This record gives sequence, structure tokens and C-alpha cells, in this order.
Amino acid sequence: MVSKERMMAADPKESRAPGIVLPVLISLGAVMLAGVFAGYNDATVEAGRTPLAPWVGPLVAAAFGIGGLTLYFRRHAGWFRALSPRQHRYWSALGLSAIIGGIIGGWMVLDQETGRDAADLFGSGALSPSFALGASLLWAGGLAVGMILYHRAIDDHEERAWLWAGLAGWYAFIFPAPVWWVLHRAALAPPVDVMPLFLVSLLVNGAVYLWLKFR
Repeated sequence: MVSKERMMAADPKESRAPGIVLPVLISLGAVMLAGVFAGYNDATVEAGRTPLAPWVGPLVAAAFGIGGLTLYFRRHAGWFRALSPRQHRYWSALGLSAIIGGIIGGWMVLDQETGRDAADLFGSGALSPSFALGASLLWAGGLAVGMILYHRAIDDHEERAWLWAGLAGWYAFIFPAPVWWVLHRAALAPPVDVMPLFLVSLLVNGAVYLWLKFR
């Protein structure tokens, strides 16, 4: 059987890959632009004036992000066309994940009432049933498709990093979860909240993955 490592060795020699810094800066710029509009609306409401429609900020931020990334990918179109089928699957998986995350994030902002701050947005703010159902379907379906593409594309080295990262993330969940639950039952801790546990698991997963992949 031909191993993944040998399959990778058969890939055509790549030219220098485009840098990742510029796409990250474009994405951060879009997020900051949405935050500027949100801050302007909050200040407008406090001043007793009529704010902009809640969809204006996300729409402008999305246009900025999509436009900037489109120009970036057009500039490096030759490099992307030269990718092997395996590499196409790899970048398709990452791109699909980024698009779904952007859709859910933008939709979540639109779903909130004007005047809510970031704590309400990501913490205790109520969500509409339509957003909850749509975001859940996008997350579950997109994650399933993205993982299939991703695992069909990665090599042995990245697969090893991913498997160990998944195990480390699992350990980061099973250690604190029962402890928190028991302490809450004894009235020594607040009720168990799944999101902090999820975030801790995600951070540990990401740290271990990056360390094993790039060391």
C-alpha cells in the first residue's frame, strides 16, 4: 500500500506559497471595521440619536473582507491553480471552515439588538430560534464536510499532530468537567457552563497541534 508520505513526495514541486499574514490582517481589519460601526451605533443611541441599521456594519465589514481576500487570491491565482488535487482538498477544507465561521459570526451580529455590547453578544444575550437552528445546522454540516476533506488531504505528519491534539483537547475537558460538577453539587462553584470547558479544550487542542506541526 502506498503511504500518505509517499503520495506527498509524488506531488509536483511547489513554488513559493503566498504568505498567510496578509489574509489574517484583512480578516482582522474586517472584524475591527464591524466593531467600529457597532461602537458608533452604541454612542449614537446614548446620545439620543437614531443609529444606523444593525446590518450596515456587518455588510460593510463583509464587503471589505471579501473584496480584500478576492484581490489577494487573484494576485496569487497562478499558485493556486498549480496545486495538486491533495492540496486543493486541503485548502478547500480550510476555506470552507473560514467561510462558515464568517457566516455564523456575521449572522450572530445581525441577530442582536442595537446597543448590546460584546459581553451580551458572546455571553448572556438571547438568540433568536431561527439563528440558533441555522447556526447549529451550518456548524454541524460544515464541520462534517470540512473534516472529510481535511482528513483526505493531510499527510502522516499532520495526521499525527491532529490526533495528538485531539487527545490533548479531550484530556483538557475530562479533567475539569467532573471536578466542576462535583464542586457545584456541594455549592462550592457556580453551575457548570459548557462553553468555558469547550474553549479550554479548543485552546489546548490548537496549542498542541501547532507545536507538533511546526516544531
